[in-house]
Amino acid sequence: MSALPEGDYAIVEILGHRTIIGRVEEVERFGTKLMSIEPLFNGGLLQAVLIGGSSIYQFTPCSADVAAERSPKEEWQLPASVRAVLPPIALAGPETPLPDFVHSSAAAVNPCPHRHDPAHDIWECVECRPF
Repeated sequence: MSALPEGDYAIVEILGHRTIIGRVEEVERFGTKLMSIEPLFNGGLLQAVLIGGSSIYQFTPCSADVAAERSPKEEWQLPASVRAVLPPIALAGPETPLPDFVHSSAAAVNPCPHRHDPAHDIWECVECRPF
């Protein structure tokens, strides 16, 4: 993992059951004070998210190392508002293989009656496919 830039890091819990971990600073926008947090994801900082002070439920300052260790590693672990602005490079590509259980469970549940091969699935059979 590359070294993270200098700054204050924190684990921030926000109303709505969201937790964002990243580099934080206080900013003033729209005539009010806000928290700017650059979420950590896979060892890098994402685009800053602005949070109103009254929405902060818990603020836990921490070191950059602790923030990196506790930060999300998978896309589904990020709040929806952060996922919506993820750059394409941060997303898993189509070359990511599916887990083994996806392949094995389909064949076991949907065996094709036209072949005796248990690995053959009804979704592969032209005669069995429902559409």
